[in-house]
Amino acid sequence: MACPGPRSVVCPWLDSVPADEHPLCFSLGSKSFIVRRMKAADYPDVRALLPLVSRCQEQLQEPQLSEVLRLPTYVPFCCFVAAGATDGPAAEGSAATNGANGCALKGVAEGRLCGFCEVYVMPHLGRAADGRLERVIVDPEYRGQGIGTAMCKAVLQFAKEQLGLGRIDLTVEKENARHIYTKLGFEPVRTETLRLQN
Repeated sequence: MACPGPRSVVCPWLDSVPADEHPLCFSLGSKSFIVRRMKAADYPDVRALLPLVSRCQEQLQEPQLSEVLRLPTYVPFCCFVAAGATDGPAAEGSAATNGANGCALKGVAEGRLCGFCEVYVMPHLGRAADGRLERVIVDPEYRGQGIGTAMCKAVLQFAKEQLGLGRIDLTVEKENARHIYTKLGFEPVRTETLRLQN
């Protein structure tokens, strides 16, 4: 009897999802939030948040910005405070999320940008692609409410279910952020980072 051949690697992350498709929603107490892929129009507000976690001395211009946002291996997410009605299942309960099926909040518009994060897809030739969660930022005015944890939970669910990612890694530079990631199931892996700077 012959051994079955290896299974095929599926790469759903190659199918680019438009930024306004499949928004994710979560609620914390009486507030609702919308998480969706970043659009070029979001860049000024996102760029204002980036120095909170990264040394940013340059700014992307068009057409480079749109080209970067089209890369299938770069998936940035914006988190907005929901403005408007809050009916629907995602508006009930604490930290309720509405997964990959989209946002259940009806008649809700995006309010102020309150958070941002990026997922990098790292293709693998023999298994599902790996992912890397980077630059998780919550606007200082919105910290301490659980937004970072809920945003990451929604984005990680999207990364696994819609992008088909297997392992997802991240680097913690600020010790006070470690609890967010351990609550989400991340475990420490001892490695040493070497960096080549320009």
